[in-house]
Amino acid sequence: MGISVLHVLHSYRPGGMENMIAQMARLLPRPEFQVAICTLAGGDDFTDRLPADTKVLDMDKKSGLDLGCVMRLRRLIQDLRPDVVHSHNWSALLYSFLSLAGGSTPLLHGEHALFYGWERAPWRLRLRKAFYARCNIVHTVSRGQAHEIKGFGLQDGVDLRVISNGVDTVKFSPREKAAVRAAVGIPPDGLCIGMAARCVPEKRHALLLQAFEKIGTMFPHVSLVLAGAGGNCEAEILALVVGHRFANRIFWLGHRDDMAVVYNMLDLLVLTSTSEGMSNVSLEAMSCGVPVLMNEACGSEELIIEGVNGQAVPMATAAAVVDAMAPLLRVPAELKRLGHAARAWVALQHPLEKTAAQYSGVYRELAQRH
Repeated sequence: MGISVLHVLHSYRPGGMENMIAQMARLLPRPEFQVAICTLAGGDDFTDRLPADTKVLDMDKKSGLDLGCVMRLRRLIQDLRPDVVHSHNWSALLYSFLSLAGGSTPLLHGEHALFYGWERAPWRLRLRKAFYARCNIVHTVSRGQAHEIKGFGLQDGVDLRVISNGVDTVKFSPREKAAVRAAVGIPPDGLCIGMAARCVPEKRHALLLQAFEKIGTMFPHVSLVLAGAGGNCEAEILALVVGHRFANRIFWLGHRDDMAVVYNMLDLLVLTSTSEGMSNVSLEAMSCGVPVLMNEACGSEELIIEGVNGQAVPMATAAAVVDAMAPLLRVPAELKRLGHAARAWVALQHPLEKTAAQYSGVYRELAQRH
């Protein structure tokens, strides 16, 4: 008999966590593993990235605490009888905890981002600690996240582990920049910076756009690419782009399935986010030979080696972003050197196969307890 894994997540829409789940579903060896995915609140055609034999089931969760969703998930678990339930982030943890009450199915829970905003509220932390007590294993995707969990006092009695994200270095590999830029009208002979992220407040698109007011003046041949869609700030960000002083040099790409192409348009990826676990975007860009300039709050201590694959600086203000970016843009040859080194580093430290081996090992361990 194989090992069946049921992933539970809020929704299946474009994002780093969702992409990692798809990659793991493809890499886990068959027929040893069978994978199913349960979404609480639906998804979209991002499910096309999953293997054809992957079941995707939606619990049709209503807004607020939906006890009907709890019962539907409970019945699903009883019907599928998975060897491991693997929940991801807060809402999946809540509903998995309630649905597994009184049962013995092993629960593996994954945290994929630093706690942000209301997730730091004392009452929410107390609930999380109670839910962790039901988990057989809690994993993060970075040591920084594990440190945060310990800092909040949530680790007592918890088997806390780190499973770092990995990247497909074949899919994400360097390409000729002029050709991919030409497809969207980016000048081939200038420099191009970019950001790839969902349109949510913690990604701070507005901060980068504000910094580009100054960068655009200082460097007339620099373009800005913004890729990503979804979230509650998309209309607001689009309005900032349209009204920007250098709107003619900003390329809004929206959602793209060919992110390797997008990264290869860039000379520098800029990540202003305040809430990351281990940024998949950064790993993918590095694998394409693009260095990364990132906010120190983004798990940078594990991703960035100063002078090797990029830089990490505090990005509290647009001026701080400009001060960090400008020296890099003044020396294009240094950007190329950092890009070559970034690809070599990520191929050695974060191959996707290493991540898959860690997940499969944990699944085997938990299945033996079932």
